[in-house]
Amino acid sequence: MKQELRGEILSTFGKITIVAGIYLLFVSMFSRNIGDNDLWGYLAFGRTFWEEGFFPFHDIFSYTPTKTIWIYHEWLTGVIFYGIFKFLGPAGLQLLQYLTIIVTLCLIYATATKKGAAPVFTLLALIPAMILVSFGYMPVRAQIFTYLFFILTIYILETAKISQKWIILSWLLPIQIIWCNLHGGFIAGIGIIFLYTLGEGLSGKKALPFMAILVPACLVTIINPYGLNYWQFILDSVSMSRPEIGEWFSVIVSLQRNYQTIPAIVFISLACLCLILVLLQKKKTLTDIIIIATTMYLGVRHVRHTIFFGIIFGSFMPVILDNLWTSYLKNNHVMTSRKSWTPPVILALMFLFAYGFSNQSIVPNIKPSFAISAPQSHYPVGAVKWMDRNNFSGNILPDFDWGEFIIWSCYPHCKVAMDGRYETVYDMTLIKEYFDFSAGINGWETFLKKYPHDLILIKPFTKIHLLLLKNTSWKLEYQDTHSVLFIRNKYL
Repeated sequence: MKQELRGEILSTFGKITIVAGIYLLFVSMFSRNIGDNDLWGYLAFGRTFWEEGFFPFHDIFSYTPTKTIWIYHEWLTGVIFYGIFKFLGPAGLQLLQYLTIIVTLCLIYATATKKGAAPVFTLLALIPAMILVSFGYMPVRAQIFTYLFFILTIYILETAKISQKWIILSWLLPIQIIWCNLHGGFIAGIGIIFLYTLGEGLSGKKALPFMAILVPACLVTIINPYGLNYWQFILDSVSMSRPEIGEWFSVIVSLQRNYQTIPAIVFISLACLCLILVLLQKKKTLTDIIIIATTMYLGVRHVRHTIFFGIIFGSFMPVILDNLWTSYLKNNHVMTSRKSWTPPVILALMFLFAYGFSNQSIVPNIKPSFAISAPQSHYPVGAVKWMDRNNFSGNILPDFDWGEFIIWSCYPHCKVAMDGRYETVYDMTLIKEYFDFSAGINGWETFLKKYPHDLILIKPFTKIHLLLLKNTSWKLEYQDTHSVLFIRNKYL
């Protein structure tokens, strides 16, 4: 009796320790309060919808030439974000993000256990997966919905596959309708259904149910404000090169340019580990291999897509770890009880490593942030205050990272030449002209002379900053450690 009681106490203590450890990891990895560049664009769109009472099918924020139709694939995200911001403030947005992260992580765990992994191995894979996935979350982006619906789609596909209850797949249709109106990442849902269809078909298993849901899952995405034009935009975007935007760099380019090097290194480490584990596994599942290989390839192509691989690592690797461990015990004739302590010890060490990696402070941070800030180190706060004091209104040529912040802070008194909405609003000719100007390369003055700019707001000590100092048509009117503001001479 005493032995049983002692075991129960230890088991309870272990569960409490694991829950506390995951909570501390959650806070250290996901509690961030610096607003993402795109957040301000979501809020500006939502404000227009909520307060001005119309849906802008045509761009209203820019003074440079724009596309005939503004296909804003994140329109519903903007409506939701601004509604929450209006009534609950930044805390509401942070709470929404935390809830979606928690559900996403729970679905990763549930998918792994449904595939047959023991909880200890699920946690062993979930912790490094959390490290990689955490790089995809900043307060607050539309991608939170894509990551949530991506793993939810996988969970539904696995549930139907294991239970053979194919009616479950019908849930994918309303998911795709909601997803496509929240974020263009819905294409990942279409892709994962296709990969299950391909893998099961090549394995000689039941592929017809997956194929049967694939077609309607594509068709229901036409239910959006733009109809078929949305799909034309998506197809163009998927094939588009974005060499100027860091998160679209390949992993190799990210390392070469010292941009997001930590997530790139974490991805490479987990990808190598994944390859080793897959090769060591004797009984291989073709569908899983195809999905792992595809998400790994996408991660190599674009550093922003490494998050998808992190989700797959957390949900697919546990069963491989479990199988390898069971095979090791069997082949070496080791009693399970004699080695039962090994995975928990490794798990404890993994917790310590992950926490040390994500939080350099010895004192644990136990309170998540519910604020969203726009610090001067990231945004031109001082320059915007200068414009407010001087009652400036007109056309602003901003740094690319600041365009949507200017839209949120200064519209309707000011419009921008370029912002992070990129291909959703501007054609590639104008985009090239803008980035030639920003880089200060040959022909940089073309963009400057071609459009009616009134004010230029850029980062200091850049090449274009030095070139503008020599341009007599523009005068440096404001400067701080993080931004410089030039104004056209007619305003002086």
